[in-house]
Amino acid sequence: MTNRWVVTLTLAGAAPFALAVWLNVQQVTLLGADAAAWLWGYSVVIAAFLAGAQWGRSLQLLDLVSLIASNGFALVIFALALWLRTNTGVVLLEIVFAGLLFVDRRQLRLGLISTDYWHLRIGVTALVCSLLVIYAFLSATP
Repeated sequence: MTNRWVVTLTLAGAAPFALAVWLNVQQVTLLGADAAAWLWGYSVVIAAFLAGAQWGRSLQLLDLVSLIASNGFALVIFALALWLRTNTGVVLLEIVFAGLLFVDRRQLRLGLISTDYWHLRIGVTALVCSLLVIYAFLSATP
């Protein structure tokens, strides 16, 4: 069973995505940052965090696929945040977060992560991707 602090902190990690949706709906800023700044800034942080964790775990078995994929996904999100902060970029962002989940699936098969962690990652990735769909829908609506 996954520790409740791990679950709580993981779910809390999705809160800035929900905040970006709320800022988008309200058309307001928070601490001088609008919805897009919250969404893209935090996406870069989370992608780097996930990729770094995957990279570190993949060193245990020197899993080259995980090493390359985790770094590639982090760089793609960084590029999206710099040059494609559009609805198309948000859709690509969802694909990258799903791709990071597939790296975790690989690491599950290699015994680098636990089943509990895998289930937690599925849930939080589904939540984040749902919030990204809502964000993109709201951004497309005039």
